[in-house]
Amino acid sequence: MSRFPSRVPPALVLFLPLALCAGTTSAADELTLAAALARAEAQHPSLEAQRALARVAESQVLQAGLRPAPELRLDAENLLGSGPYGSVDRLETTLGFSQLIERGDLLARRVDSARAQQALQADDSAIARLEVRAEVARRFAHLLSDQAKLAITRETTALAEDTQREVERRVSAARSPVAERWRARIALERARLDEEHAEHELLASRRHLAAAMGQAEADFGEARGDLQRLPEVAPVEELLARLESAPEALRYASEVRLRESEWRLARSKAKAGVTLGTGLRRFEDGGDTALTFSASLPLWQGSRQRGAIAEAEARRDQGQSERSAALLRAQAQLYALYQEMNHARVEFEAQRDRVVPAAQQALEQTRYAWERGRYSLLELRDAQAEWTAQRSRLIEAAAEYQSQLIEIQRLTGQLTLPSQAGAAAP
Repeated sequence: MSRFPSRVPPALVLFLPLALCAGTTSAADELTLAAALARAEAQHPSLEAQRALARVAESQVLQAGLRPAPELRLDAENLLGSGPYGSVDRLETTLGFSQLIERGDLLARRVDSARAQQALQADDSAIARLEVRAEVARRFAHLLSDQAKLAITRETTALAEDTQREVERRVSAARSPVAERWRARIALERARLDEEHAEHELLASRRHLAAAMGQAEADFGEARGDLQRLPEVAPVEELLARLESAPEALRYASEVRLRESEWRLARSKAKAGVTLGTGLRRFEDGGDTALTFSASLPLWQGSRQRGAIAEAEARRDQGQSERSAALLRAQAQLYALYQEMNHARVEFEAQRDRVVPAAQQALEQTRYAWERGRYSLLELRDAQAEWTAQRSRLIEAAAEYQSQLIEIQRLTGQLTLPSQAGAAAP
């Protein structure tokens, strides 16, 4: 009698041994989601770029706090003219010093605007970090799914090999027609091709996860996590309320504050500054010296700022409207994701509790009957294919749940470790 694998509880599918082309990996090489997230935060290029932008914003605040620099000026008059001015005898030289005096609260408004830009950049950094973490979590869950599917295809290949050996014995003993030998060989070849395809999918998933962590090579071993642990999720009303404090919403709020500060800065610029100067003038013809004083004030500065003030005001109003529109879109997206996630849970539980056990029983009974000559090879192959398909669908439903959960957590800004044992959901 041919071998048939003992029943494997669905929750243990992800922990079957994984052997890649380079051989099996040790426990020390295993990768958890927490370790993957730590790698990404330490080395991902986009996060390095955000850290550089944070330094840029800090420098801009420092620059905005500087007052206008004083000016040192040297003037020469009555030089290289005609008649008595053809020489330097009547040259007049003036060494002057001037300073722009900003009126009103222009300096404070300029600093406020730079700090608002810095706050906006901090929100961008938080969003970038959240996006990187969400992408790592998605890729990690996909890798767990591909590992489980590879394990299933290997079991299917083992079943096909057992079946093919049994058919060979039957054909040799003239208990089965020769055609069944070829059908069994076809089934075995198809199983091996499916296994090879699953191996390629797994290698691609590993590379995608490596890229999500900010590295070119997948220098880690087997991914470890319980994909089939589906955490309970807070009610949709509570999740919708969390959108107000999510990084995306905070960024829109920071952008509104930035536009407000830019509007106030534009209004402050309407107050023209006064440039005051003083200097020392020397008269070459007599060797005398005298002090000079100057003052200048731009004309019609307020009217020339009207366009800039109107533009800043319009951008401020635009930011407020965009914030409201973005919140509405996020609410609709979150509600749809919540429904899809609940459907994935229903399907997963149906597969785990009813469909997969039924397919398991059907396969065992069909195999038993086939070995006693009551069922044909075609019926056995159908039962094996159904068993494989339903177990794969179980993994897909679990992966779908995790994917929707990660996206919900990204929207609400509270990404946890959904694929790790003991992790909490939002």
